Amino acid sequence: MTSKVSMAWSALLTIIVVVLAIKVFTGNTADATDQSVPVPAAFAKEGGPDATVVAFVNGDTLNQRYTFIVEKSKDLDAKMASAEERVKREYGPRQAQYEQNMRYAQEHPEMSEAEAIALQQDMERLQIEMDEIQQREVGVLQKKEADLQKELIERVNRYLEKYTRERGIDYVINKQSEFQVLLYGNPDYDITAEVIAGLNAEYEAEKQAK
Repeated sequence: MTSKVSMAWSALLTIIVVVLAIKVFTGNTADATDQSVPVPAAFAKEGGPDATVVAFVNGDTLNQRYTFIVEKSKDLDAKMASAEERVKREYGPRQAQYEQNMRYAQEHPEMSEAEAIALQQDMERLQIEMDEIQQREVGVLQKKEADLQKELIERVNRYLEKYTRERGIDYVINKQSEFQVLLYGNPDYDITAEVIAGLNAEYEAEKQAK
């Protein structure tokens, strides 16, 4: 059982498509717009929209230096270790009994039909119980990981909403080795350090308040 909390935005491709669409769309907005449809504020300006400002965050660096991710990943690892111990305690005796039944069946081919059926039923019961133990623990861990991933995305998006408004940034893209969407980014537009510093400051303030 493995788990990982990481910054991975599934909407990256959509964002890039939107950015490209804006660049293409800026040439002829008025003719194609139905008056009954609200015009986005960026396109309602006289003279058309301003130049789009796109910045990026290095997701790998964020995963390594955002204290929330570091602490919660350690906590999740500890929970995973505890779950594995529980599986061993509950799973082990049943597995040993299952293997003992297997050996008994191999060593006693002359057993009666009734005994063979009873042995088979016991082995099926043990297998079901072992599967349930694993599924239960894996399910709990997956739920915890999904909840943490959701909280992470919410935290980062909430901070970026404020940060981009202050800096006049229109889009922030996640540049990450695991998700090679942004192949190159001008370092002049790398806001990773500021974003991590801001996120860590907010997280530390939350912990102090508690």
